[in-house]
Amino acid sequence: MPIASRIMGTGHHLPEKVVTNFDIMKMMETTDEFIVSRTGVRQRRHAEADVSASDLAVQACCAAVADAGIDMSDIDLLIMNTITPDHADPGCGFFLQAKLNLMPKPVLDIKEQCAGLIYGMSIADHFIRAGTYKHILIVCSETLSKRIDGSYEGRNIAILLGDGAGAAVVGPAENAETRIVSTHLHADGSGAKALYTAAPGSGLGKMSMLDKNDIDAGRIHFRMDGKAVFENGVAGMSRGICECLEANGLALDDIDVFIPHQANLRMLEAIIERVGLPMEKVFVNVQDYGNMASACLPIALDQARKKGMVKPGSLVLLVGFGSGFVWASALVRM
Repeated sequence: MPIASRIMGTGHHLPEKVVTNFDIMKMMETTDEFIVSRTGVRQRRHAEADVSASDLAVQACCAAVADAGIDMSDIDLLIMNTITPDHADPGCGFFLQAKLNLMPKPVLDIKEQCAGLIYGMSIADHFIRAGTYKHILIVCSETLSKRIDGSYEGRNIAILLGDGAGAAVVGPAENAETRIVSTHLHADGSGAKALYTAAPGSGLGKMSMLDKNDIDAGRIHFRMDGKAVFENGVAGMSRGICECLEANGLALDDIDVFIPHQANLRMLEAIIERVGLPMEKVFVNVQDYGNMASACLPIALDQARKKGMVKPGSLVLLVGFGSGFVWASALVRM
């Protein structure tokens, strides 16, 4: 059995449609100045109406598999993370599996929000080191534009949202140097309602999981306590970075590249200040793509590689935080 796993390949896919803050101003009452000052976002991508999360995922998966230098038929397990599935059930991974022609390989749907890539990497790492599977495909895909609520209650999060998909292939490490060094997973469900969608659901105190009252009351849309999410996001990702460094006996200077979840530029700035991260080592693209939930991390990792910021041998620290609350970090030698 292999002593470690590694990231063999990465890929991503973004819709062609660019939506600027001025386009968002046509959808809801806001301004470019407000969006930039609060979030740092200037534009994002939106999928067309007939494009689903699994459609975006197909392109990202094919790119990652090609980058890994293997064939799609070599994939032993598909792991998918999304909060914007094609349908309410079954899991979105099953619709993706059919499009990738991966039958009858196993499919695992996870819902770890913006920490989905790291949770998926941790699962893949354990499966591979146990010898259960050899090549595992992880994909995070989001069509958040289909969940935009421009009302007063929803616009604090709607101004952030973008679409995209990112994927990674994890396989056995060929040597001890190029590998997933460690993963660190956490959650605190006591904060789950700080950012959540109430309906449809079985916890509404009635027989119906969804009715007209839920729609009229906006319970089908994201609702966010912005202050709680911001404070917990900064604290969670800061803790995740420090935990990862401490677990591996490293200092900030030892890391070549830091890739955080691209939630909000102001949140990233607060984390950079709190932890003392060297700005030149932090990969940031939120200004161009907005918050794509779980798709942020794998897209950022792939773009950092393609831009030459992450090179073969680079020591990369990934960190994410999302609704739940969930947070995680990972150290990877590329």
